[in-house]
Parts: sequence; C-alpha cells; structure tokens
Amino acid sequence: MGRGVRINTKNKINADALLENIAVQAQATQRNDMIRADALLDMEFEPLEFVVDGVIATGLTLLVAAPKIGKSWMALDLAYQVASGGKAFGAIPVQSRPVLYLALEDGPRRLNARMRNLGCQKTENLYFITRTSDIDADIDDFMQLHAKQHPLVIVDTLQKYRETKPASRSDSAYERDYAIVGGLQRRILEAEGSLLILHHDRKAGSGDFVESVSGTNGIAGSADTIITINRPRVSADAVLSVTSRDASEGEYAVRFDDGRWVLEGGNLEAAAQAVVQARVHARNGDRANDILDFVTQHPNGVRPYEVSETLGDISPKDASKYLRRLTERGLIANTARGVYAPVA
Repeated sequence: MGRGVRINTKNKINADALLENIAVQAQATQRNDMIRADALLDMEFEPLEFVVDGVIATGLTLLVAAPKIGKSWMALDLAYQVASGGKAFGAIPVQSRPVLYLALEDGPRRLNARMRNLGCQKTENLYFITRTSDIDADIDDFMQLHAKQHPLVIVDTLQKYRETKPASRSDSAYERDYAIVGGLQRRILEAEGSLLILHHDRKAGSGDFVESVSGTNGIAGSADTIITINRPRVSADAVLSVTSRDASEGEYAVRFDDGRWVLEGGNLEAAAQAVVQARVHARNGDRANDILDFVTQHPNGVRPYEVSETLGDISPKDASKYLRRLTERGLIANTARGVYAPVA
C-alpha cells in the first residue's frame, strides 16, 4: 500500500478559521478592502462615464503634443462643447457638465479672442482661472460645488502645476512625477469627475506614442487615458492617438481648421479609416494612389480601359499592371475577370 498524503481535518478547520479571522480583522480596522472573487463578480456597476464617447473616459487624461501645435485650442473648444452640450471635434455629441479651465499660461484677453474665434456663445457652465495660489484647493472646491454632476477640470499645463510642488531631495524624478500625477488622479476619481491635463511631448521622436510623453514614466503610468496629437507644422492634417485603461485604443484623422479641431469623416470609424488610407498612400507612388482613389470611388468595380480613359496619361496595359499590384497588396479586390473594386 503506497503512502498517501494525510489531511489533518483539525488543521484545515483551524486554517479556515484563521483566514476568516484575518478578513474580519482587516474589515474591522479598515486596513484594506479585501473582497472574495465570488462577491466581486456579484457586484453590479453603473456604465462607465465618458466625457467624449470613445475618446475621453472618466478619470485623468493627458493631452500631449509639441508646443504651438494647437493643443490649447483643442482643450478650449472641448471645454466649451462639454459645458454647452455641443459636439466634440465637430462630430461627437457630448453631455453637458460643469467645466473649470485652469488656463495657467494665458490671460483673459487671449481667452476672449480665442473664444470669439471659435464662435463660442455665453454659457453658465464654463469657468476660467488664469491666476491662483492653490490649484489643488481650486480643483477640490469645484468638484465639491458640482458633486454628482461629473464635472470636468482642465489644467493647462502640467508643467505649471508641477512648479507649485516643491521637489524633495529623497525622491527620484520618477517618484516625484508619479506622486504629482497620481495624486491628481486619486483626487479626481474620488470626486467622480474628470481631469484633462495638457502636457508637452519629448523633443526626440518615438515609435510608441505613449513613449513620446515628456518626463519620466511616472507621468504616463499615472494617467487613465493618454491622447497625443501628431501634426507637421506646415500641415493642417494630424493624427489623434488614444490609449486608455477604459476606452478603446485608436488613431483618428483630425484637421486643424482656423482654431477648431475637426474629426475627418464625421465619426470615429471614418476618421480611423482615414488614418489607414493615408498610410497606404504614403507607401504608394503617385500613380498608384491615383488609381487606388479611382477604384475606391467605384464600388461596382472598374476595368483597366476605364482607368486609362479617366486618367488620360496611362495605357490600359499599364493600368492593368497597377491594378494587379494593388490587388496583390490587398488594397483592392479582383471581383471578376478584368474587374477591380474596393475591398469590402
């Protein structure tokens, strides 16, 4: 008879009693909020609140871009649209809520001029502070004043806020960044509000847009959502990249038009497709792009001679070569013999 593992029933009972006692003691002293998995799974929560559906969720959001790219214009228009219950990025309906804009790098004159440029109307839901001796108190007061209304606070910029926090010699740069941004994040979540912080990006480029956030990883690591704006200075076209703990990740084509940021295509899906299309174009030559655009405009399909007749300076034979290459790359589909159509 082989040896078995004996289970001491008395010891098992004692262990269960000990675990139960630990849980009771922790709850009694409020040392932690330990909860069993089955109890957690039985809990029901309200749907996640979004300031801007699919883009800005409740919590702390970093809006990151190079200086003078237009992020303050974006933040100001978002503040007005959210306060007035308008449309973010000219396309996404938003629910009205109280908004406090801490414009720490601007004054009333500039804000007035920009609001007039954006066509803003009077609204009682939007407030501004340009000078203050205690930003934390301003945020707390605003959150308490508008409790249960899920208010939004905008801080322009993070650097101005950091300047109010004295550095400790014992803290590393990472620890200081994490404490500053993490403290703001906890303050906002406890108040059931949202905070949008404007921040500069790194001067050096990065393949990962999250890595473009200036400062240590303590800043990016504390944020619930990170939004970056990538816009060449000579172009009105830009890409808005979003990553979040709660919202879906995505990249969306936007356009900076006389101070207002507008979503290409009128919705997030079309704006995301526009980014994909732009990158496809960047890999093609001019002639291939001309043909790709022509095919895209004809959902029922085209033949090589139609491409030749429309473009005028390419033979049907050469048009056929381009169409086959685009098909091989998966950019268009060969739906019938000699017929090419957009990919469904």
